[in-house]
Amino acid sequence: MPDLSPIPFFMFTNTISNKWTETPNKIEETIKLIVFNLGEVSFGIPMTKIDRVVNKTNLDRDLKINAGIEILDLHHRLFGTSIVNPTAMVIVTGDRLAGIPIDTTPTLISIPLDQIRILPPEFRTNNPLGIASHIAMTSIGNSELTIFILE
Repeated sequence: MPDLSPIPFFMFTNTISNKWTETPNKIEETIKLIVFNLGEVSFGIPMTKIDRVVNKTNLDRDLKINAGIEILDLHHRLFGTSIVNPTAMVIVTGDRLAGIPIDTTPTLISIPLDQIRILPPEFRTNNPLGIASHIAMTSIGNSELTIFILE
């Protein structure tokens, strides 16, 4: 499964297919993301960065067991208010465990790598959504979905 962190830039610069060099049965490379909404914005985290997703029933018990989990209140950072009663928490791995409270049920989806773009540095420094490193645009059913991908 590919990892988003050190994705070479050239993978995102040319998305035009070359029908002369492609084979008809070419397997499309994808990345699996846990996707959730905060307000009207969709965020995704690569499965390789997910430790676990804890539902509301087990939330208090799980956090007591893992008292070292740092809470990342992205809803407060983006909208100025915290989620009062989160329905789940996405536990992310890294240097330390971090939990993101969410109020929607997360979804596992696969996104083709050619639908992912790196966000420009100007966007990352001048926009609250600059917490994301990449953006993906995909279709689910009849609706278009824009996903901000967190590292």
